[in-house]
Amino acid sequence: MTANLKRTMRPTRLRIFCSLFFIVAVVALLGPISCSRAIGQRSGESTSEDGHGNRVDLLRASGPTPSPLPCPGCWNPSTASENFDWLTPPALPPDWLATNALGPPPLWVTSDSGRPMPPADTAPNALFIDDPAVASDKRLDGWFLDFFEDCCVRLTFRHNFNLEASDVDSNLGFDGGVLEISTDGGNTFEDILSAGGSFVMGGYNRTIATDRGSPIAGRQAWSGNSNGYITTVVNVPTIQKQGRLRWRMASDTSGGNEGWRVDSLYMTWCVGMGTPCPSPTPSPTATPTPTPPPRASCPQYTITEGAGTIVPGSTDTGNHCVWCSTLITLPFPFVLYNQAFNAVNVTSSGRLAFVCDNEPDGYRERCLPASPYNCGYDFTIFALWYEWGTLTYPEGCSTWANGCGIFTSISGTAPNRVFNIEWHVIDRKDSIQTGNFEVRLYENDPNQRFDVVYGHSQKKPFTPPVAGVQGPPEFFTQDFCNVPAPQNSSLIYQLEPCATPTPTPTPTATATPRATPRQRPIPHPRPLPP
Repeated sequence: MTANLKRTMRPTRLRIFCSLFFIVAVVALLGPISCSRAIGQRSGESTSEDGHGNRVDLLRASGPTPSPLPCPGCWNPSTASENFDWLTPPALPPDWLATNALGPPPLWVTSDSGRPMPPADTAPNALFIDDPAVASDKRLDGWFLDFFEDCCVRLTFRHNFNLEASDVDSNLGFDGGVLEISTDGGNTFEDILSAGGSFVMGGYNRTIATDRGSPIAGRQAWSGNSNGYITTVVNVPTIQKQGRLRWRMASDTSGGNEGWRVDSLYMTWCVGMGTPCPSPTPSPTATPTPTPPPRASCPQYTITEGAGTIVPGSTDTGNHCVWCSTLITLPFPFVLYNQAFNAVNVTSSGRLAFVCDNEPDGYRERCLPASPYNCGYDFTIFALWYEWGTLTYPEGCSTWANGCGIFTSISGTAPNRVFNIEWHVIDRKDSIQTGNFEVRLYENDPNQRFDVVYGHSQKKPFTPPVAGVQGPPEFFTQDFCNVPAPQNSSLIYQLEPCATPTPTPTPTATATPRATPRQRPIPHPRPLPP
């Protein structure tokens, strides 16, 4: 019945959302929300306009026009999350199922103590399974999935594992964990990669040995020691029928280790096919969409005043455009929110996107945390997010000898180099207005430092820009939003150190029952059909 209704309504949706797309291309309403520097500041979105509420592209004659977004687009961007903190260990969410296809108890449980340390990504609870010294196959069937006529499903989760692996071969594992998916309602499962998924970051790191009796012998898996919680981001394959996710840990016939913990699940998807289309704001005072509150302050970036100045970039990245990005290779691995990266997308709109390229989205700047567009804004540095252009337009670009663009250079010597990424930009709506700013990435800095340096900018007060950094779901530090950008100043971003957890004397997954927690609805990415 649901499927037939969707098919019947599709032409109507098409007319409605194409009409909305046409309207928003002509008129956009401005809803500025002023705020100052804050950690964990929640605010709404803003759009860029000229003084009369119309978008006027004065650069159109000097370069290619960005392709229009498809319509209909994502008329309902959706999210689901689960951190298991509302449960009393060892209970699982009511619709989750733990089984041991092979091997002794325990089953998967929720846990607030024990090893591997720390017990949880968000205190107090996380999922936990042991790693026994005998052959086992321990499975946890989690979220049901129902994405009929939806798209762009992305799953993020945090996990901490210490599973038996080879000490001499860094590519070989003995016990391991995998992520599997069912596309037939949970009857059969296959590896997320075999089903057509892909890892954006934090993918499998070893291959399981074939001569020790493991139920997942020969497969890629997570194995060895993650040394604390790491982030995995995976593109979930298209599911047009009811599906389900499964976390599976398998051990071999001898040897074991501490186990595997999984926490902080976060899923985004688009209800409706295609990438999102802009939608008109109902009024200048519209209430922003609620966002989840920031988690505890660890790990979190702090911002302090610096004394640095712009180091001129000498290498042209080739970025000369509007609403576009260019992938560049970093001269050294740079660590952001405890994740190492070897490349980054530099965008004409003043962002460094380490995971997902959201362009063309330069005209949709919004206060942090920025909600997903084509995908999430996880692991993004917002140097000066605004509708900038890097096209070579003579009026403004003559400010610099090498014109407009994004340029790089390297300061210092290994292992303490600094990679400088400098923007020479002009206002997309008025090419006389210019901007000059830079991000400096530090090699091997213990506090994962980066700087944002602002030079002199000439910009009319249309929609003021946004600056800060956003990491895994719910982690962000906003410097400013919808207030004028600083002039000739330098800011230092550093990751706050996390407190060292106190080891628990009894490494067990079972805890003393707490008081009955508050009731909470069962989380589903989509309500299941009756």
